[in-house]
Amino acid sequence: MSDYSNMSAALDFLNLKGDMLVMQVVERECAAAPGVPWSTNPKARLRCAEDNRFHLHYLAASIQAEDPQIFSDYCGWVKVVLGKRGIAASHLKDNLEHWKAALLASAPEAVADIIMGYLDVALEHLPQYSEEPAPVVATERLKPLLSQYIERLLALDSAGAMQLIESSATDAGSIFDLYVHILQPAQREIGRLWQVNSISVAVEHYATATAQQILHRLARMVPAQTRRNARIIGICGEGEHHCMGLEMVCSLCQLDGWDTYFVGANTPTDSAIELARQLHPDIIAVSMTTLLALQSTRVLIAKLKEAMPGTAIVAGGYAATLAPDLWKSFGADAYAADGIAALSAMERILEKRKANHHK
Repeated sequence: MSDYSNMSAALDFLNLKGDMLVMQVVERECAAAPGVPWSTNPKARLRCAEDNRFHLHYLAASIQAEDPQIFSDYCGWVKVVLGKRGIAASHLKDNLEHWKAALLASAPEAVADIIMGYLDVALEHLPQYSEEPAPVVATERLKPLLSQYIERLLALDSAGAMQLIESSATDAGSIFDLYVHILQPAQREIGRLWQVNSISVAVEHYATATAQQILHRLARMVPAQTRRNARIIGICGEGEHHCMGLEMVCSLCQLDGWDTYFVGANTPTDSAIELARQLHPDIIAVSMTTLLALQSTRVLIAKLKEAMPGTAIVAGGYAATLAPDLWKSFGADAYAADGIAALSAMERILEKRKANHHK
């Protein structure tokens, strides 16, 4: 069997037998710790299964991208999450060994070899990952404002956070700055604080909801700079619930004069295609943020390209950065790391079209 066939067989095995593997790993973990209370607690076992399903999704995405670093970096992130909750890194190491044992017991040899290769890379690199996440980098000029904004979010003072941001929004240029240098890094810092167990999930959701309210208000505070006579749709595919980054891009496009249609999270593929055909956009921006939704996002992009061959697809989001040119392999025409980069990419697409039109 060729390497490509082995890789496909490994992915097929994880897709078809993933739930079985997860339960086998849970049973192995419980059997290895018979005296630990959680091993016989039904709710704890369900949580253990849920955690292992996340491992499964990241492992499959890493194999799909043919990049072991994706799963390895994920394990480095999990190491921090567990460590900040009093769980030693050795627990994660043991968990990965349980995965290897489950694979050896249930997978064909060639398939097991492929998948265990990815697990071995993660095990090898695990000691090298820091127990502290990297700090969020902020622009010196706006660092005081960023600190004040985060302080108000953590104090559960959404009104104060909104007032702080809105008082700094004087024109379209200042709003661009607020999006890129305040709201964006603030969300990263909120995520980091959850990772290190400094805030709860509820506080994280509160901060995100506040930021979304601010986005809506800022987008209506000043008129667009120009009218571009160009149209963009922002879509998150099925299973993609993290849409704030895409919403920020759409808000910036609105300020930049685009006719903007932000569809939002978890959009069924057929509905997305139908809307695209109705609106005939120049560009469709697609979020590639979570690995759990990566396969459905791949399908969405492929079907959009088939249905709208003249429409450019711009991808962005965390998952798009996990492997070099992953977005290209999905069929997207451009990638943007943030809102300003998205505007630049879209400008280049429009300029290229104009140039081709005049040839």
